[in-house]
Amino acid sequence: MKKFEVELMGTTYRTYYITAESEDKAIEIAFDEMDTDWEISKVWKQNAELSFCEEEMNPPRTTELEE
Repeated sequence: MKKFEVELMGTTYRTYYITAESEDKAIEIAFDEMDTDWEISKVWKQNAELSFCEEEMNPPRTTELEE
C-alpha cells in the first residue's frame, strides 16, 4: 500500500452590484449584504475575501423602463 497526500479545495464566488460613492464604501456594503444573506453558510462568510472590485464604466443594459 502507498500513502498519498490529497488536498481538495472548493472555491465559489458571489457577485454583488453595488451603487456607492467610493470603492471602499462599495466593498463595505457588499460585505454587509453578504452577512445578511441567509443562503450563505457561516463558515463561507468567515472565509470570504475580496476577489475583485472595479467601477463599471458601461453598466449592462437592463429592461427597466424610465418614467
